[in-house]
Amino acid sequence: MPQLMFRGVNANYQLFGSGEPLICLHSGGSSGRQWKRLSEALGDEYQLIAPDLLGFGQTDMWPETGNLSVNLQADLVADIAFGDGERAFDVVGHSYGGAVALRLYLQHPHSIRSLTLIEPILNCLLRDAGDPLYPESISIAEKFIECVRDERPGDAWRIFIDNANGPGTWDKMDDQGQARFLTQTAQAVEGFISNLNNPTTLDECRSIDVPTVVVCSTNTTKSFRRMTELARDSIPGAKYEVLEGAGHMSPLTRPSEIAQIVKQHLETI
Repeated sequence: MPQLMFRGVNANYQLFGSGEPLICLHSGGSSGRQWKRLSEALGDEYQLIAPDLLGFGQTDMWPETGNLSVNLQADLVADIAFGDGERAFDVVGHSYGGAVALRLYLQHPHSIRSLTLIEPILNCLLRDAGDPLYPESISIAEKFIECVRDERPGDAWRIFIDNANGPGTWDKMDDQGQARFLTQTAQAVEGFISNLNNPTTLDECRSIDVPTVVVCSTNTTKSFRRMTELARDSIPGAKYEVLEGAGHMSPLTRPSEIAQIVKQHLETI
């Protein structure tokens, strides 16, 4: 697994496939390995550059507790992927990674050729719009943090996993699967804090001038759906794709359909 030092932190990333580079940013509680199925579905047309974001996978936690930000995550991705800066990259971001993808564009607009945003977690847009779903949208993060502070990490992950994948998902998971999440509890808290402090605004979304597609699943939550609608409506010319019968984790459960959306999007640029 390739690695580099990012501001004193050991960071790792994965490369899947060959062909044109495609930056893929994973969801919270996951890692760059999330994109292996998408790579298989895409074939040899693209080489996926899949960082483990700060505090996830094999990348170390940010050392300043409570100060992790989506801007830092975006800077890490830039250090991993942009190199000499002579080309612009296509970026796919899912959930937490979708929020990071937007900050990556806003901080490095000339290095981004296109965006594919799969149910990006953008509570900040709900807040900016004064949407009544905003309190509900941050309740999972607040409950997760509260459970961890009360030393109930299992309850924290049950709330989070079941919200994204449906009631009972956590309890159906085997011990090994639960243990994998439990070992990332501290990192997840930092990730939630960074999301709650995401500075992205509707006006910033209106400034995006690269081809963008926003993806939403029919079996997602109301707040996730509303976030995608706000992103779609504020990003000029954004396309909107709906996955029938899928849930929030569509890159894992529907990789072939996500691959088709990505291919069609990039072929039109």
